[in-house]
Amino acid sequence: MKIDNLIADRKYGKALFEIAKENKMIDEVYQELLDLRAVFVEVPDLGLILSDDRLESFEKIDILHELDKDFSDVVSKFIYVIYDYGRMKEMPGIIDEFENLYYENKGILIVDVVSAVELTDEESKDLEERTVKLYEVNQVILRKKVDPSILGGLIIQANHRVIDNSVKKQLDDMHRELLK
Repeated sequence: MKIDNLIADRKYGKALFEIAKENKMIDEVYQELLDLRAVFVEVPDLGLILSDDRLESFEKIDILHELDKDFSDVVSKFIYVIYDYGRMKEMPGIIDEFENLYYENKGILIVDVVSAVELTDEESKDLEERTVKLYEVNQVILRKKVDPSILGGLIIQANHRVIDNSVKKQLDDMHRELLK
């Protein structure tokens, strides 16, 4: 992802979050954005279609009208603002940024965990409890991924920090040290 897209995602996601907060609609807007995200997942090129020149403006507006009909005024107007600024292809990233702010507001931390084998329920629960204490949050949601190439250990990413305690990294570090 390009840096300017990441900056736009954060800017627009934060703006929408602030509007939702002012209108006391954080939960409602979040639920609507989950529905909107589902549309972008179902039609992966939608953002590009609404941003490039393969359709005429009136055709794009027809799609937008169809897209926004089930949403509140806040989300509906937001969709048109994003369209007007030519940022429809960034909509999934904007939704992700809103979601990050939503979770932060609720005291929820999303933690990406990579392990060589599937974590047991007990290991997952222990990791959640330790992470709740470490980051002083109300709740942790683990997004688990299995990657046998790390050989063992865990790679944990939370709050823009990565802790790589994988066996692969340890072996790579040892290899580098031996080559010195």
